[in-house]
Amino acid sequence: IIYIIGLNFLALGIVLNISTGLGVAALSSSIYTTSQIFHISLGTASIIWYIVFVGIQCLLSKKITKEYLLEIPLSFVFGYLNDFYDYIIHITPSSFIHSLLALLFISLGVYLTSETNFVLNPGDGIVKTISEVFHYPFYNVKNMFDISMILCSLVLSWITHNPIMGIGIGTIISA
Repeated sequence: IIYIIGLNFLALGIVLNISTGLGVAALSSSIYTTSQIFHISLGTASIIWYIVFVGIQCLLSKKITKEYLLEIPLSFVFGYLNDFYDYIIHITPSSFIHSLLALLFISLGVYLTSETNFVLNPGDGIVKTISEVFHYPFYNVKNMFDISMILCSLVLSWITHNPIMGIGIGTIISA
C-alpha cells in the first residue's frame, strides 16, 4: 500500500512539475521532450524510456534478473499513472508554490517507494546498475545520469529541429 501511494505521489508530482512551467525534473526531461516531439502521451514516453532503461540494465550486467523483469510491469503502471494525472490535472503555470508542491510530491513519492525496498523504478534501477557494474558511488552516477538525460533532451530537440522543451530553472536545480 505504501509503495502504491508512493507511485501515485511520484506521478502526481511529475505532472504538477510539468504544469509549473519552471522545467521538469532532470530524469523526466528526456521523457517530456519525447512526448512533445513525437506527439505521444507522457505515460507512453515514460514506458518507452523505462523499457530502454531495463534493456540497458540487462546488457550492462550481462544478466536478466527478477528485479529487472519486475521493472517492466512497473513501467506500464507508472506510465498509466502519469497519463491519468496528466488527464485530470489542468493547472496553468503560475507560481513558485506549485513548484514547491510538485517537489514535495516527488520527494514523498521517491521516499515512499524506496523505503518499501520493493521494485525500483527503471530510472533509479539503471543508476544502481551502472553504479554496481562500474564501481562508482551511486550519488555520482545519479548526478551524471541526470545530466545525461538533460543532454538527451537537448539533442532530441536539436536533431528534430524543435525548440528546447521542459528545461528550465527547475531542471537545473533537480540535476
